[in-house]
Amino acid sequence: MKLLLSILCACVLIGGCTPVKINAPTAQRQIQSLLDDMMIAANAHDTDRYMAPFAHTSSLVFAFNGMVIHGWDELQAQQLKWWKNGKSDAVYTQNGKIEFMTLGPDLAVTTESLASRRTGPDGKLLTGSFVVTYIWQKQADGWRAVYAHESWVR
Repeated sequence: MKLLLSILCACVLIGGCTPVKINAPTAQRQIQSLLDDMMIAANAHDTDRYMAPFAHTSSLVFAFNGMVIHGWDELQAQQLKWWKNGKSDAVYTQNGKIEFMTLGPDLAVTTESLASRRTGPDGKLLTGSFVVTYIWQKQADGWRAVYAHESWVR
C-alpha cells in the first residue's frame, strides 16, 4: 500500500498539484469502456481478453495482497492459475461507482469496489469483497494499465 501511495504522490507531483481536467470526460469514457470489457472477460475467465488493456511490458506492476507481480508475462501466468485456465466458476460484480481521477493529459487513476462469488475446494460457496486501483497511461495504442493494486477484505 505504501508503494501505491508513493507512486500516486509522484504522479501528482509530476502532473501538478491538482488533477488536470483536460480531456477528462473523453479519457473517462475510454477507460470505462476498457473496464467494462475487463469485467465481461473476468466473468468469462478469458485471461487474454482481460489482460488486453494492461501494458504488455516487463515494467507492468500488479500488487496483490502483499505479493508484487512484475511484467505482463508473469501476471498472465498468475491470472491463468487464479482462473484455473478458464475453468473457474468465480462471478464478479461491481459494488458502487468507479472512482476516476485524471492526473495529467496522459495519466489517470481508477478505483473500483468489487464482489466475488465462487465455489471453494470443499464445495462451499465463498464470497468476498475487494478493491482494485489502476494507474492508466495513454500510449500510442490507447489507454493501458501500467500499475495495479488489488486488495481483498479479510
